[in-house]
Amino acid sequence: MTTHKKNQTASRREGFRCNGAQLDAILRFAEERKLDDQPLHIVVAEYWRYRAHAKAA
Repeated sequence: MTTHKKNQTASRREGFRCNGAQLDAILRFAEERKLDDQPLHIVVAEYWRYRAHAKAA
């Protein structure tokens, strides 16, 4: 049986940090790809997936 910790979401929030330039890039990425209506965690995941793919190519 899995038990959930009360402050699990708090630790996730602490895990996401970025500076102003990174946030601007993520928001620009969302606008360019019409992801404005998606939750931030989805946009961030897509952004990093795109960056990893671009770096590998």
